Order: sequence, then C-alpha cells, then structure tokens
Amino acid sequence: MRRRYLFAVVILLGGSLFTSTTAGATDPQSHFALVNAALTKHIVPRMTAFRDAAEALPSQVASVCETGEDAEREELFGRFHRIVKAWAGIWFLRFGPLEQSIRRERLSFWPDPRGVMARQLREALAAKDPALLVPGALRKTSAAIQGLPALEALITSKEAPLGPGEDAAFRCGLAVAIAANIDQTAREAADGWLSDGGWKDKMLRPGSDNDTYREPSESANEIMKSILTGLQLTGDVLVKPRLDPKFASGGAFEKSGLSKDFYMASVASLSELYDATAIESYLPEDKDWARNWAGGTWRAIKASDGLGGAASSGANAGAPSLKELLARISGLRQLVSKEMIPAAGLTVGFNELDGD
Repeated sequence: MRRRYLFAVVILLGGSLFTSTTAGATDPQSHFALVNAALTKHIVPRMTAFRDAAEALPSQVASVCETGEDAEREELFGRFHRIVKAWAGIWFLRFGPLEQSIRRERLSFWPDPRGVMARQLREALAAKDPALLVPGALRKTSAAIQGLPALEALITSKEAPLGPGEDAAFRCGLAVAIAANIDQTAREAADGWLSDGGWKDKMLRPGSDNDTYREPSESANEIMKSILTGLQLTGDVLVKPRLDPKFASGGAFEKSGLSKDFYMASVASLSELYDATAIESYLPEDKDWARNWAGGTWRAIKASDGLGGAASSGANAGAPSLKELLARISGLRQLVSKEMIPAAGLTVGFNELDGD
C-alpha cells in the first residue's frame, strides 16, 4: 500500500525522465505534459502535414486533365502517394476535428466491405449530372464519393484514364471536384486543431468551463484511447482480413498499389505517438519485462509490410507471419491497456470499436 501511495505521489508531482521506449528509466511526467508532448510532437504536425500534402492536389489533377501527358500523370501519382502516407499518419485518430462534420468519412470512406463507393461512383459517372461539378455541390452528396478512395479509382483507371477530350470531360470534372473537396476538408481539420479555442487549446486547457475535458487526466485518457484504437484498427482492419482464405481485395489503397506503404506509414505514426506519450515511464521498476516486451513487439510490427512480408529486404528485416503479427498487436494493446494506462493513474473506458 505504501509503495502504491508513493508511486501515486510521483505521478501527481510529474517530472520527465523517460521520453521514449529506448531512453532508459526516468520519473513519469504529468498528465498535462503527456498531452502537450503528444500534441506538439506528433498529432498537430501530422495534421498540418496532411493539410500541406492536399494543397496541390486539385491543380495536379487539373494538369493531367488538360494535357494527358505521362509526366503529369507521374507527378499526380507522386502527389497521391504523399497524401496517402500523410493520411495513414492520422486515420486512426477518432476524436477532434476529424470526427466533426463526418470529415473522416468524407476524406476516406473505408473500410467499405459492401462496395458502396464503387457503386455510387459508377452511378455518378453514368448520370453525368453537371450540377455535381458546381463548386461545393459534391459536399452535399454521399461521403462515399468525396474522398481518397474515389479519387484513387479515377486516377488509376486504365479503361477510362483522365485526360483531355470530350469522353473524359465529366470524369475529369468529378476528379477535380473530389481533389478540391479533399483539400478543403484537410484545411478545415487542421484549422480545427490550430485556431484560437480549437481542439489543441481545448485539450491543453481543461477546466470547469471546458465542455469536453475537465481535468488533464481526461485529455490524457483521450490520447491513450487513440493509441488503443489505432492498435485495434491495425489488427482488425489492416491485418486480420488478410488471414481469411477468401480475402482477395479490399485492402487500403490496393488500386494504386499503396497498401504496403499505408500500413508502414500508419504503424510508424502510431509508434511515434506512443513514444511521445512516454507512457512506459509510469511503470514501476519491477515491470521492466513490460517495457522489454513492448519494445520487441513494436520492432516486430514495424518489420512487417502488413501483407505477409518484410518491410525491407535488409539482413535484419525478418518479419513475423500475419498470424503472429496479429497476436503481437493484440498483446501490445492488452499490455498498454492493463499495465501502462492504470500505472499512469488513467482510466480509459470502452472505445467506439469495442463490441464490433
């Protein structure tokens, strides 16, 4: 009992010894410091990186439509590759501006097991309604055709490629409208974090007048819940379907061949957020086994390409099988939930994925 009391005092007093999974033992930081580090080192920079990646997307789509030149297509694919990787860094955040005005779904309507995007995109292309191309009109229609998967389908089509000419006019107009919508939605999400009184301020200024976070611990709970959600999404959405013998397609950004890059960028971002929280620093000295196991598991997760192979071809690039990878991800989630979060004096309840 006395040991628990002393450990609780350390938590309340704060401090900062341990700042990453490889830094060595330190005093745990305060809940406020945990939140501040997660926001300033990771979440806000990732949100602005996504905004910046989306900025040139509409003009690049328009250039392909105007010229149809291979060099412009390569430039567009490079731009799309960049924004997919930027999206991978934030897609698992299920709070804040991304969850307002269904921005997450409008940016990427995925997973989509029923093929809603493909069906609605076919219908839109068949109807060729010019009203859909009026600036702002797309935002009033289905989220399924507003974001990255719909744009991917248009820019990767071999049967009906984007380019000049009457036959491609509507497809091009729709592609430009989707790119413009992605750009606008990305800017709205970033502004939602950075504006005065925005989500960053909300998380860093908890109190009785804050309608979301009353205590620093509540902001810290939100950060840690996002890590748990990210791990669950990685296992359930990116890895588990590939263990099904019937799995043929439907992975993230498969049409553009970016499934591997999406997985790797996603787990890299999730690992960096984990490190930014320094959550391991709250563990008592007799829980070194937990730190060691977590470190080895993160290495295994990042060694995989998410498709059953290794992330790289280096001599030390051995990757776990998909079955082992899924077990590792689940085990890490349990370790963070049952050992690290309670040690930090936090209580993370059910997240939106529990029970699915």
